Amino acid sequence: MLFSALEASLGLADLLMVRSLGPEATAAVGVCRQVSFLVNSVALALASGVIAVVSQAVGGNRWDIVGQVLRQSALLVVIVALPVGAVGALGSGALLAVINADAPTIAHATPYLQVSFLGVVFAWAGVIGAAFFRSMGNALTPLKLAIAVACLNVPLNYLLIHGQGPLPALGVEGAAIGTVGAQICGAIGYLLLLNRRMNSHPDMKGAPGTYFAFDRQLVGRILRIGTPMALAGLVRNGSRLVFLMIIGAGAMGMTLHAAVGVGLQVRLVSVLPALAFQAANAALVGQAIGRGDFDEARRLGRLSVQMLAIIMLAVVAVIIIYAEPLARLLIADADVAQVAATVLRWFAVAQLFSSLNITVQGALMGAGDTLPNLRYTAITQWLVMLPIAKITYGFASWQLHGPMFAWTLAPAILLVLLVRRFRSENWKTAVSQTKDT
Repeated sequence: MLFSALEASLGLADLLMVRSLGPEATAAVGVCRQVSFLVNSVALALASGVIAVVSQAVGGNRWDIVGQVLRQSALLVVIVALPVGAVGALGSGALLAVINADAPTIAHATPYLQVSFLGVVFAWAGVIGAAFFRSMGNALTPLKLAIAVACLNVPLNYLLIHGQGPLPALGVEGAAIGTVGAQICGAIGYLLLLNRRMNSHPDMKGAPGTYFAFDRQLVGRILRIGTPMALAGLVRNGSRLVFLMIIGAGAMGMTLHAAVGVGLQVRLVSVLPALAFQAANAALVGQAIGRGDFDEARRLGRLSVQMLAIIMLAVVAVIIIYAEPLARLLIADADVAQVAATVLRWFAVAQLFSSLNITVQGALMGAGDTLPNLRYTAITQWLVMLPIAKITYGFASWQLHGPMFAWTLAPAILLVLLVRRFRSENWKTAVSQTKDT
């Protein structure tokens, strides 16, 4: 949870530091971070495959598999991230135009996105590195690295945004440059620590000739688990870009872009308990399954949802009560801040359902049962949320509350579907298929 808090605080720090540049800069950071979520969903999906395979291998004391997964996932990150970064950097301006960002927002956002895309390989390396340590039961090392990255990121961003001494004021672009610089340092840290862990554990080393050779069976196992999560992330975050396109097409376009951007960033803070429970749940359920203890896996899954529900009710209450001060803190314009406060309250309710979804997904991830989540996400986002948002946005009196209602309804339906899946225990089929390979 502390690790995720540091990750989310960096985004909030960016919003605070660009606040003085106007609501267009705030909208630019909010829109760009949503694009980053879409891109990074691929890395998170690869991490889900890593977590399932590594945690089950640790539970079965198969450290040779852990070492193989480390080498194969490193190759996957490089092979996939480099072309994604190149294509994204070239198409940043066109992408922003597609989601109906206005001209001042695009002027701020385009260089930010270009820099972010060029550094995507380092961001992904950090995600995979953290997943490895958590899968092995070590959540402290990723936290230490996150602290180091944050201590570098925040002051570097401030200096590059506003300028200081010989450093020019780069505005929103400076936030991206500072973030990528800090991510490079974090990626190097993970590389050094994982290499030391491998050298200290003889079973993880493997044959030297296999370091840069693809193990098709193992890669296929990771991708079979991770690909549905990647597609689910693309489906979910892609629908959010379409959502931004819908709300950006009307008279409230820039106002809603800024308000939703703030709402999404505050959402990242409120989702911290869920991300923590998901990481722990996936690792512990996977290790229990690796030991063949299915009763313990079921018990952990149920307990995590019950505990998180209590925590999230308190988090949601705090956001609803303090929505207006939070909005005014992050947005200088009073009218835009008022809209953002309404958005925050809707997002808080939606976050209760989304957080429980994330935790149930963690249990299913540990079992390697990730395909149903893809189907459920596609249904709730594209067949529920977007049509309702589009229809209600067409009515002047519903331009704010209609899309927010659609945003809240989708995770509520997804929660019902995921809980039914876990209670049915059909995930055991995925476990047997994973072990067979």
